[in-house]
Amino acid sequence: MPANNRELRRLRREIRRLKWFPSYQDFPELGIKGRRNDLGRYGCLDFSLCAGKVVADYGCNLGQAAVNAAKAGAAMVIGMDSQKDTIAAARKIKDLISLKNLEYHVVDFNEPVFESSIKGIFGGEVPHISFFLSVYRTKELRDRDGLLRFIADNTREMIFFEGHSDRRIDTIEYYEGVFAKFGFKAEFLGYSQGDTRPFFVIRLQR
Repeated sequence: MPANNRELRRLRREIRRLKWFPSYQDFPELGIKGRRNDLGRYGCLDFSLCAGKVVADYGCNLGQAAVNAAKAGAAMVIGMDSQKDTIAAARKIKDLISLKNLEYHVVDFNEPVFESSIKGIFGGEVPHISFFLSVYRTKELRDRDGLLRFIADNTREMIFFEGHSDRRIDTIEYYEGVFAKFGFKAEFLGYSQGDTRPFFVIRLQR
């Protein structure tokens, strides 16, 4: 059922009041415009690869990438974020767009039990594809390498990885060094957000 004006006004207010990254992402299906509306990352991410696959989105925020994967025909998309208010808004967006192959969960990646929590959400189904977009160097994340290792160990095929935008740090060489620690085979796909955020696909060897 299409969203009515009252529902959309209420949702927009909630999005503006989020504790982290308010009004960050775009949802053109609902006429919602975010601060990060260049869509540059999606020129690097081929959502058609998600068709028929299980997809996990780590640090999904309101779920812009998750929505795109679901609309591309993913069998199931699982979005995870640590902020309860953000996930509550993401669930409303999902319902208003009427996507049945998409679900959201609150997961604190700093909690000692985050691994078992996520495996419980997966229910024994290991995702084919994972998104890890502009999360790795988030300052609140305590064990970024531990989380990246978990994602790699619990993804069947590939990880789409987006770096951050500090030109002094977030170079292709910096992330190649990160990937080398894990022995990852990563392909540079280009930049999102102009030429500031390097974007990669990590192809996993099984």
